[in-house]
Amino acid sequence: MSEEIDKKQELEFLEPITKRYLMVMNVRSTCDEKGDRYLDSMWAKDLTEHFRYLKDFTLASPCQLETSPKNAIAVNREPSFSNVEFIDIPCPNTYKDAILTLPATVAKLWSAIGSADIVHSCVAGWPIPMGWLVTPIALIRGKFYVLVVESAPWRLEPGKTVKIKDRIIAYVSETVNRWCVNNANLTIFTQSEYQQSLLTKRQERGHIIHASWIDEENIISEADAAEIWRKKLSPSTKTLKLLFAGRLESAKGVLILLQAMKILENKNIAVNLDILGDGSLLNQCKTLSSQLQKSVNIQISGTLPYGKEFFQRLQEYHAVVVPNLSDEQPRIVYDAYSQAVPVLGSNTDGVRDCIENRKTGVIFNSNDPEALADSIEWSAQNLQALQTMGKASLHQARSMTHQEMHRSRWQLLLKMLESSKV
Repeated sequence: MSEEIDKKQELEFLEPITKRYLMVMNVRSTCDEKGDRYLDSMWAKDLTEHFRYLKDFTLASPCQLETSPKNAIAVNREPSFSNVEFIDIPCPNTYKDAILTLPATVAKLWSAIGSADIVHSCVAGWPIPMGWLVTPIALIRGKFYVLVVESAPWRLEPGKTVKIKDRIIAYVSETVNRWCVNNANLTIFTQSEYQQSLLTKRQERGHIIHASWIDEENIISEADAAEIWRKKLSPSTKTLKLLFAGRLESAKGVLILLQAMKILENKNIAVNLDILGDGSLLNQCKTLSSQLQKSVNIQISGTLPYGKEFFQRLQEYHAVVVPNLSDEQPRIVYDAYSQAVPVLGSNTDGVRDCIENRKTGVIFNSNDPEALADSIEWSAQNLQALQTMGKASLHQARSMTHQEMHRSRWQLLLKMLESSKV
C-alpha cells in the first residue's frame, strides 16, 4: 500500500516542463453561441493529465459552432483548463472542404508552430491527418517535434473487399506517415508493430507505451477480486459469462463473434454473452440473439457511459472477448484487467501486445470463428484458470494506469529534451 501511495505522490509532484508546448490534433472542439467551449469528456480527461507536467500548453484543433454535444464538458468552466490557450483551425467535413480550407489551416499552423518550443501531433485523423501538415512546418521552423501513434485507421481491414481508391489511400497514408515518424525527434507508439513498420530510421527516437485510460481508483483490491471471483465460481453462476464491449462494426470482429456463437450453439456449449455497444451490425446481433434457443444466450445491452457503473458491470463476467480484426490496441483490455477479468483476444498486433497468453488471457487466431469458439469452449471448462488469469491481470493493471502512461511520457520527454538541448 505504501508503494502505491508513493507512486501517487510522485505523480502529483512531477518536475514541470516550462517550454511552450503546442499540441495539434484532429479532435474537434465545439463552441456554442454563448461562447462556451466543449470537449469530449474522455479527451478532456486526457488533456488534464498533460497539464500535470506541461505548464505552458496550447491546443490547436478544429472547432465548429453548434449546441453542446452529448457527453461533452464546458472546459472554459473547468479550473484545470484556466491556463490553456486554444487556437481554432478550420473544421472540414469532406476532402474537398479540407483542400479549400488548406491555406487558412497552414497559415494558422505556421504562426502557432513558430511561437512554440515543442510541437506535438499525430498521424491519424480525418479528412487530413494533422501530422501531414505539422511535420514539414516543424522541420522548416526547427522545432522539437513529438509524434504519438495510437492507431492506424488508414490500413486495410483483413478479409474485407476494398476498392482501388482505398488501396491507393492506404499506400499513400503509410508512405507519408512513415516519413512523418522518421522525421520526429520523439515518437511514442502504443504497440510494437507500429514502431517496427513505421520507424525505419533512428530507432532510438521511438518508444512503446501502451495506451490506458484506467485510474488508480478504478482498480479493485485483491480482497475484492477474491470475493467477486468466489461469487462467480459459485454453483449458481457456473455458466461462462462473457462480455463484448465496443462498436458493433466488422473491424471489431463482431461477425466473427456471431459465427463463433453459432458453432457453440451447435456443440451445445453453455455460454451467456452480453453485448454492450452500438453500430451498423446491431440488427444482426439482435437477429442471432432471437434465433439461438439451446445453449447460447445473447443479451443486447445497449451502451453504457465510461465510468464507475461501467467498471462495476465488468466485474460480473468471467472474461471479456475482444475479437478485433484491425491492428489497434483496444482500451477495453486494461479496463477488464482493472476488475480482475481476463481477456479472450484475437492474435492481432494491438491485442497481442496487451495479453500474456494463458497468463492474463487467451489469444486465438484472428478472423477465425472456429478458433474463437474453441477458446470460449476451453474457458467454459476452465473457470478456475480464468480466475487465476484474472488475478494476474489485476496485478498488471496497477502498472498500466492512465497516470502511469503519462508519467512514462513525461520521463521520455524530459530525457529527449535534455539530449537535444532544446
